[in-house]
Amino acid sequence: MKIEIEEFIEEIKAEMYGYEEIEESLIVDWENRFRKWINVLKQKKSKYDRIKFSPNSIIIELKDETDIFKIVDKYLYAVVNNEIDKYWIDWTL
Repeated sequence: MKIEIEEFIEEIKAEMYGYEEIEESLIVDWENRFRKWINVLKQKKSKYDRIKFSPNSIIIELKDETDIFKIVDKYLYAVVNNEIDKYWIDWTL
């Protein structure tokens, strides 16, 4: 399943909004940190099998919808356990 980065972010955010534990400020924080992570990969020209950079777009390759649920579930766990910084250490898709 290939998805453009903006659509990927919107899918993640929509799923996060379904949890009352994840406040809007935390959703915005997730988006900002994710964009920063993507930019670091792009600047380093890192090879990352699941992200394809082209001059006009960034495509994320997911196995299926469950990848989105896994990302959100991990974030929910981090929020509930006050481990958001830990969540971002060595973050990967």
